[in-house]
Amino acid sequence: MIKVKLNRHVLEVAMTKHNLSQRDLAKKIGFSRSHLSHIINGRREPSPLMRRLILKQLRDYTFDDLFIIEESKNGD
Repeated sequence: MIKVKLNRHVLEVAMTKHNLSQRDLAKKIGFSRSHLSHIINGRREPSPLMRRLILKQLRDYTFDDLFIIEESKNGD
């Protein structure tokens, strides 16, 4: 199974560089601040739509900068 996680540290740096709070970023991408918080804290995975919207807002960052792909070896 493949999981996509947000790279929290890089996202926080990117938000700081763009002078965005979690609330600001959530509003710009059309999701609630609490949903974004769950993604940032690793409790949920970002959907493909959310990943695209985050990348659109933080244009100077790539997918590989902001997201980590994890692949389980035993099929879990």
